[in-house]
Amino acid sequence: MKINILTFWRKNSQDMFRRTQFRLTLLYSGMLMVFLTLFIVIVYSILYVMITHDQERRVNTLADQERKAIEDILAKQTILDFLDEQNVVFLSEDQFFFYVVSPRGQLMMGDEVNKAVRPALLAALQQWEPDEKGLKYIDVQLSAHQHEFSRFRSLDLKLLTAARPIVVHDQLVGILYVGMDATTFSRLFHWLWIIFIGLAVLFIGVAILLSHFMSKRALVPIQEAYNRQREFVANASHELRTPLSVIFSSVEALEMDGDLKKNEFSQKVMHRLREEVKRMTKLINDLLTLARSDSEHAFLEIVKEPFDFRPHAERTIQMLKELADKKDIHLHFDSPECVLGTGDADKLTQLLYILLDNAIKYTPNGGHVSLSLRVEPSKQHQLLIISVKDTGIGIAKEDIGRIFDRFYRADKARTRQHGGHGLGLSIAKWIVDAHRGTIDVQSEVGKGTEFIVKIPF
Repeated sequence: MKINILTFWRKNSQDMFRRTQFRLTLLYSGMLMVFLTLFIVIVYSILYVMITHDQERRVNTLADQERKAIEDILAKQTILDFLDEQNVVFLSEDQFFFYVVSPRGQLMMGDEVNKAVRPALLAALQQWEPDEKGLKYIDVQLSAHQHEFSRFRSLDLKLLTAARPIVVHDQLVGILYVGMDATTFSRLFHWLWIIFIGLAVLFIGVAILLSHFMSKRALVPIQEAYNRQREFVANASHELRTPLSVIFSSVEALEMDGDLKKNEFSQKVMHRLREEVKRMTKLINDLLTLARSDSEHAFLEIVKEPFDFRPHAERTIQMLKELADKKDIHLHFDSPECVLGTGDADKLTQLLYILLDNAIKYTPNGGHVSLSLRVEPSKQHQLLIISVKDTGIGIAKEDIGRIFDRFYRADKARTRQHGGHGLGLSIAKWIVDAHRGTIDVQSEVGKGTEFIVKIPF
């Protein structure tokens, strides 16, 4: 059974740019949102402070003027008492009420814009003990009867009230309360805040769309350069395979020459040349594999068919046995007699070769490398589980998340010593992703590493 996954790989090859575009969109929209939030908060705060300060200034001025007028009148009288009908202070245009309350809580004089609200006002004032500032916003709840015979549209009033002591001949006569209606301003700021929130939501949507457009435009030249670089790698890798094959064939032919066989120095040079050509050929093949996996125009196919993985694993171990014997590394193989799975046998064998080759390279002389194969049932399918474990140098925790990146090498000096290029694990990850599987790493520095691959079928 052959499954064409060209569409899947096209999407996968663009994942890097999509993630980058997503991050740029978040960055741009986040910056715009922060700017918008600061703008709203600053504008709202300035308006609130300016209007509130103006109201407080006006009510304080009224309170000071009325206190002086009342104290002047009381100073001329012999009896410091007033009846409610003897008001000598009249309400200004923007004033809601004024009351003079005796220390015993009795109303000495006062006036308001509507007589029906007096009980509610006095009840609210009784709950306030003026401080040094003598300024407070008082909430007044009107009853339905008071509301019916008043000109107010709401049962809830917010009054900015100033309190001033009335002192005559060094004697506290009472407390003057002067109030202004701040209900309109309170509702204005309430609706203004709702409007700002609505505008913020609208602008956030616009900011996200704009950020998405900007990030997309910003990535266009980068994506074009990346595509050109990717095509160049694919073409260069393909073109280099032929001359490398010719060189390798020529080296093998020269090694068979009788005269050269007698020359020890020539044999060493030819052997070294052959190993370097093999290493270059492997690098070119790896680059071509990765370039093809990225290509949007290449017709990639993964051949998924039932097969027994055990014979492939045995052949892979046999291929690497010579490399292991050179380092006196013990290879262990644990597998059932039959490991049936579904997938691309060649690609999975290549995956196994990469993992075992890495394990042998980075395991000191006399170490152990183990390969385990098994099939386990899962919720919706079965899993082919491949485990490659070694007693090697291990991988640091900060490097585990990047070992599948191309050309990434945790220890560059040591990797060059072992002949690595940082592409093997990238290809392994590509093969696992092509089979919709997962690959996990468990490692401890100085004790070893285990790669666990799970392939669903």
